[in-house]
Amino acid sequence: MKNVAYLLIAVFLVACGSSNTSSVYEKTIREYLIKGKSDDLNFNIVELTEQGKVTVADSIAYLTDEFRKDKQLIINRIELAKEMSIDLKAKTKKKSELDKYLDDIELMNNRIDSLKNLTPYNLQGYDSRNAEDVLAKIIRCKYSVQLGRKTVEEIFDFYLSPDGTKCFHKTRAK
Repeated sequence: MKNVAYLLIAVFLVACGSSNTSSVYEKTIREYLIKGKSDDLNFNIVELTEQGKVTVADSIAYLTDEFRKDKQLIINRIELAKEMSIDLKAKTKKKSELDKYLDDIELMNNRIDSLKNLTPYNLQGYDSRNAEDVLAKIIRCKYSVQLGRKTVEEIFDFYLSPDGTKCFHKTRAK
């Protein structure tokens, strides 16, 4: 009997705790969406579900991937310019132009090598962080807004601070 009482208390605490978390999420999302808009909107949150979280490791992986993509784009452009210089070098007959193209090609080769060895520079803030630290929670929110006589329902993923009190941005749910 004593165990049943403990179980009921635990279930009650979990239910109250999750309700409190949902109300924090709801308040933050409501403020984010309605900020600066008229108060006569009939705004109603239909459903909130936690979709996941963004950790330090996720952020590092994303930033590293974006850095690699940007770096490759620049490398591709320099390689294209190098190919054009090689083509022009092959067509020239003047010694001065030939030397200029050779210098340009050497410079471009050096830049390409330098870029290939370049490591991400945008990860300084993560040096002392644990890879499992949560940076944001992803909350899917289905809400309705009444515009005139028409009610519109939308579903967005909101990126909230770990404590749920700040909204970083939203994206349309897929």
